Amino acid sequence: MAIKNLQTGCDLTTDELVRLVRGGDIGHYEGIVSRYQGEILRIVSCTLYDRSQTEDVVQQVFVNAFLHLADFELDRDFGAWLRTIARNAVREHLRNNARYERRLKVYAELVSQRWEDDERAIEFEESVQQALHDCMQRLPHQAARAIRLRYQEALDFSTMAARMNTTAGALRNLLSRVRVQLRECIERGLARQSDS
Repeated sequence: MAIKNLQTGCDLTTDELVRLVRGGDIGHYEGIVSRYQGEILRIVSCTLYDRSQTEDVVQQVFVNAFLHLADFELDRDFGAWLRTIARNAVREHLRNNARYERRLKVYAELVSQRWEDDERAIEFEESVQQALHDCMQRLPHQAARAIRLRYQEALDFSTMAARMNTTAGALRNLLSRVRVQLRECIERGLARQSDS
């Protein structure tokens, strides 16, 4: 199948479109997308059945294809290459969904057990809040301030960086480390409470 080149008036094959895109004329990628979108949509929708998820995966297929366009061998079947990318994207989506569903199920069971007994649920929530408060008191000033600005004041990283005279990247790294420290500290605190 060929697409009409409006500038020259000649029809372009898929290989020609790929060459143009590889050469930096990425506007021609739209021609590739429009040529194969229906086919990829059919392949993905047969597996996922959910319109929103299907559209997300189809979009990801074309993003993946664009990012790996240099790997495509000209004179081969572009549709077959794209279908392989689509099948891989669907498999990855299903794997991620399955992991998410398992985590969600475990979380739902945990919450259900904790909330079975209102009194126990309240006690547990109070224990977690107390452990968090105690752990926050032990943090260095800069770490505690970063936690307060991000999670209590809900500031974005650029605003936080300006207030704390640092970079957004440094703050992300700091918060990542502090969250791990807080989680471990809270777990130790809860373990001590249950032992006593």
